[in-house]
Amino acid sequence: MAPEIAQHPSGRYAVPDVPAYLDACDTVELKAVLAESEGSRAAHSLGFDLAGVLTRQVYYLDTPGLALEAAGVIVRVRRTGDAGADTTVRIRPADPAALEPELRRRKGFNVELDMGPDGFVCSASLKTRLAGATVVAAATGRASPGALFTPRQRRLFQAYAPVGMALDGLCLFGPVRVQRLAGTARGWQHPLTVQMWEFPAEPVVELSSKVAAADAAAAVARWPSFLDLHRVIPRLFRHTKAQTALRASAPRPAFG
Repeated sequence: MAPEIAQHPSGRYAVPDVPAYLDACDTVELKAVLAESEGSRAAHSLGFDLAGVLTRQVYYLDTPGLALEAAGVIVRVRRTGDAGADTTVRIRPADPAALEPELRRRKGFNVELDMGPDGFVCSASLKTRLAGATVVAAATGRASPGALFTPRQRRLFQAYAPVGMALDGLCLFGPVRVQRLAGTARGWQHPLTVQMWEFPAEPVVELSSKVAAADAAAAVARWPSFLDLHRVIPRLFRHTKAQTALRASAPRPAFG
């Protein structure tokens, strides 16, 4: 699937209305998608050191028919060279009011609003770090993918996945190569990240900034002016990165 990038009709980032449940979230991630040709220029304008790029490999787990995606469950595995890896089970969209209070208190659990030009989407995720060698073993079929996830992540998966589905029975999609830069920039007081997702049909560059919910209202209001300051031209991205990644490669059995 091609990402289907198009320029916003106004040529400027349109700020969507902030949902009333903002206070129930932990963080807000502001995002702007750029055409590949604009990525290097934007990174230079932001003052990022291109020599400091990190390369990640990103995998997703799902059924051949993408039943997890249809159920709003995203299972992701990332490996960053020798620097380690992490796994995430994400529910998207999520209703903050429906989440169990005990789950909200778990280390690594986060409720986040993703802001794009077409609106906000709330997600709930549980992430854990692990050794990169463990990911290599699972990616090459020498270990069960279920071994990458903690018991708490497994319970979250079972609570939202279709009945009878197990992590070890899923297929592996990817990897997608992602180049990542992180830093700060003039006119913005929060951390910034630039990522290029090397999808086969059309690479995508994403500029993002994660802020605490308490700072979100002010950050959301300033975001368009910040993009204008650095001549960042946001595009409409009609599919999420996970949706595109799941369609960019053929599924293969993850184990056995």
